[in-house]
Amino acid sequence: MRRLIALTLAATATLAAAAPSGDAAKLDKALAGRVAGKPESCVTLRDIQSTATFSDPDTILYRMRSGVRYVNRPAGGCGLRGDPIIVSSTPSTRICRGDIITLVDRTSRFQVGGCGLGDFVPYVKAK
Repeated sequence: MRRLIALTLAATATLAAAAPSGDAAKLDKALAGRVAGKPESCVTLRDIQSTATFSDPDTILYRMRSGVRYVNRPAGGCGLRGDPIIVSSTPSTRICRGDIITLVDRTSRFQVGGCGLGDFVPYVKAK
């Protein structure tokens, strides 16, 4: 009986260690059935349908009108905790690697951080 309990605990610990937790699992679900493409340096702002942020790891998911999803992992992290509002200022119609985004708290409307964007990695549905 003790051996069975020990084996069950060991199996549970192994599964827990292998399974993504928190935001990592949510990001995996958002990208399920998709494959990564070649990183791009910019995306067109008007084509962005919605964004989602994930704090573990610091990731921004851009859902495009075309159905493509772009993953951006800001260099050096960004502190994307608490579902912040992302504010970008660009003189162009595109948002690009190296552009600075500002993070604003949804409740207080105070600026809570900022960071520079990385490459935009497209994820398309697997064929």
